[in-house]
Amino acid sequence: MAAFFEAWQRIPPRQVPLPSAIDILQFQDYVQTFPAAYRQYLRSGITANPWRHAGIGRDEMRNSFVLRWLLDCFGDHGQGSSILAALLDGLKQDELVSLVLHKPYHTRVEQRLTDDGSSRADIAINGHDFTILIEVKIDAPESGDQIKRYLDHLAALPGGKRALIFLTPQGRPVKDEKLKGSVSYLSWSEVADVLDTHINREPGLARQPAGLLLSHFAEHIRGHARQRRKKQ
Repeated sequence: MAAFFEAWQRIPPRQVPLPSAIDILQFQDYVQTFPAAYRQYLRSGITANPWRHAGIGRDEMRNSFVLRWLLDCFGDHGQGSSILAALLDGLKQDELVSLVLHKPYHTRVEQRLTDDGSSRADIAINGHDFTILIEVKIDAPESGDQIKRYLDHLAALPGGKRALIFLTPQGRPVKDEKLKGSVSYLSWSEVADVLDTHINREPGLARQPAGLLLSHFAEHIRGHARQRRKKQ
């Protein structure tokens, strides 16, 4: 230890580079032109987040409707099946990735799994030879035996690839220990990351209407990870 401190004292001081001086004239010009440029920037609407004002808030069904639209390969967002494929890729569902990229499918919200309507999937994705169910949670807790009922429904389907995704603010596992290994877990932040990655990967998408909608929805759903304050 003594040798270390003795050697440390002999280390020559390193010169810290001085920051470049501010050009006062350039700065004055910037200050004068900034207000008009900033007003024009705001008027473009690029900072407006429609999802924040559309009333979807933390409502699970309203958020499910938007997510279903983004996952639909026929959606008028124009991104095809790439968003769903990216989500499945993050969940290591390689077989499903290949299926959704090469075969058509349909997405639905509140799909009835039983004739009496007692069991409904928040989001159901049905292809010719695959079925994906997504249980969406934001503030509501897991209720009853719903996860078991979803898994039993998938197990009763004839053939094909099947998956159940549990989407929650923190990507938490299901309560039943016996079912944990049969479910894929996803957080809202991970969905937001997938959207941001998709936007950055597609040239020019960030400045197009679809890119802005995706970016603003990613910003919106990241807020789901924050706990709602209880009313006093």
